[in-house]
Amino acid sequence: MTCGTKRKVIILEKRSSKFGIVKFVFLALYFVILTVERTISLITCFKIGFSAFDALDCYMVILTAVSIVCAYIFAAVQIVKYKNTEKLFGRLAVAAGILLFGGMVHTEGTIPGIQFASYGMILVSMAAHTLQSVKEQGVACAKWLAFAYTVAYSMSIPVVYHTGISLAYLFVPIEIIVSAGMVVMFTIMLKRFYDCGGENRFSPCPLIAALVGDGLVLALRWQEEINAFVLVFICVTILLWTAGKIVSARKK
Repeated sequence: MTCGTKRKVIILEKRSSKFGIVKFVFLALYFVILTVERTISLITCFKIGFSAFDALDCYMVILTAVSIVCAYIFAAVQIVKYKNTEKLFGRLAVAAGILLFGGMVHTEGTIPGIQFASYGMILVSMAAHTLQSVKEQGVACAKWLAFAYTVAYSMSIPVVYHTGISLAYLFVPIEIIVSAGMVVMFTIMLKRFYDCGGENRFSPCPLIAALVGDGLVLALRWQEEINAFVLVFICVTILLWTAGKIVSARKK
């Protein structure tokens, strides 16, 4: 190995180490902030008492508690197994997805501002990973599109709410399935994002599932309330997926 090559390797290792610290710190902040918010909500729920809850309330409280416990157990195992390696981030992405199950239900005492702050932390970690990948591999347009698409997809996941519509018996199960299913698909995308240098395959399957799921959720509750947030982001997701497919096709 020549001196020039050694120097490049050292520079890349130092850069990777710096990005690794940033990615880990902001992923950790996502866990801490969302856990604090979810814990506050759970305390509020326990103060109210389960006797005042319906089946949906019980589902949301149990899901929130289980997601916190499972996320931290999974994350701890992965940190011990993959510490100080790039493989760790893909595994932590799975733990982040597990925790997100509890973040996508509107329990009593939910504090949206704190939730958004936690999601902002994971977006910074993703952005740092994208920047690292661009510096090491190039292909900036494709990688930033993959970042933007993954983010938009996560924002188009509907939160599980109570509803007063006449078709609540139909809406609530659909809402639960759509929300949980999209969390699973986002988690798979996020793991690949960290494992494969900020890439996204722009597979049509998650997009079609999101279109059908969000479409049902929006249509069934349209008369009660238009979920503008989900509506806007599913449209943005479609545009970014289209752009990503075009750029991917040109690369080939």
